Amino acid sequence: MKTNRVVALMLTCALSGSTPAALFAQQSTSLAGTAKDEAKKPYTDYTVRARDVKAGTIAATVVLDNQATFSLGGLTTERYLVELVNKDGKVVCTEGPFDMAKQAVKSDVVIDCGKVPIAWWLLGAAAGAGITAGAIASNPASPSR
Repeated sequence: MKTNRVVALMLTCALSGSTPAALFAQQSTSLAGTAKDEAKKPYTDYTVRARDVKAGTIAATVVLDNQATFSLGGLTTERYLVELVNKDGKVVCTEGPFDMAKQAVKSDVVIDCGKVPIAWWLLGAAAGAGITAGAIASNPASPSR
C-alpha cells in the first residue's frame, strides 16, 4: 500500500515536471471566520484581508458577507495577519499572526478589536516608563535651588 503511494507521487512529479518538495510547497491554505461584533451593518461595507507578515504584502482580500463571515483562500504556507478594513480603506483592527505552516486550514478566526493585545500593553508600559524617566531626568533636583 505504501509503495503504491510512493509510485503515484513519483509518477505525478514526473508528469508535472515537479519535485515532491515543490508539490508540497504549492499547498494552498485558507483562513475563515467572522467579524460580526466589530463590523457595523451593512457588513458588506467591510473587507477582510490577509497580510503576509514577512513581506508586508496583501495576499488575499474578500468582502464580508451578509452574516459578517469571510473566507480567504489560496494562501501559501506563510504567517498572516488578518485585517478588518472599513469602506474608507482604514484598518479597523487586526488578528493574528496565524502560522499557516502549522495549520493549513483555520476556520475559527474571530476578529475581536475589543481585546487589547499583550504587545500593546508592553509598549504602553515601556512608553510610560520612558516618559517618567524623561520627566525626572529633565528636571534634576539640586540643593542650591
